[in-house]
Amino acid sequence: MLRTVAALAATGIASTAIAGSSTFFALSDHPDGNAAPPGYGLRFDGLFAGQTGAGGGITTFSFDAFGDTIMEVASTGTGLAITITGTLYGGEDAGSGYGFGEGSYALSMSYTVGVAAQGTGYVVTADDPANAGTLTALTGAAMGQVFSIADFSSPSFQFLQDDHRLGGRPEAGQGFWVGRGWLQGDEGPTRTRDFLFLGEMISGPPIIPLPASGAMALAGVGFVATRRRR
Repeated sequence: MLRTVAALAATGIASTAIAGSSTFFALSDHPDGNAAPPGYGLRFDGLFAGQTGAGGGITTFSFDAFGDTIMEVASTGTGLAITITGTLYGGEDAGSGYGFGEGSYALSMSYTVGVAAQGTGYVVTADDPANAGTLTALTGAAMGQVFSIADFSSPSFQFLQDDHRLGGRPEAGQGFWVGRGWLQGDEGPTRTRDFLFLGEMISGPPIIPLPASGAMALAGVGFVATRRRR
């Protein structure tokens, strides 16, 4: 008989991190972004600073426009890795819409160092040069440009079921994970630049590394991917 993560946790055993296994989460905009509207899951102020026609100010990108942004948590055999990929829509904030740089962007961000399980979620304990990615302009005035991004601060990223900044909103208490983390660009962490998004598991259960003894205790136990709908 298959046992759920909750049942295993109750007995002191959580799901083992088996090499090659992954958990996937669908990501969406957080409803409490300080610069909204428009809504966003990524804020990267000053991204276009110095470019002709750019204001160099608040710059945001929505996860909801295309709805294909996914976070994968994978076991590497020796630890965990987090990868965030998807198509975003955004540009410089112009109130209810966008100004310079408006268009679609491909996001790819990986955390491979310092990733640890925390409760039912994950944290990246400290920034590292290996935790990096790109934001590539697919359309608009910046089309073809590839912007480098990297993590910043400690902890540099958190993905937790703690209702972070959801108080009083319909999403509170609904089991969403909240992802947030500070970022920097080529010129350093000089502006407000961060992730702030919601996550919903689309296959799982969450991968939580075990001590060797715990992993042995779970040898042979299988898990079936589940899809949660809300």
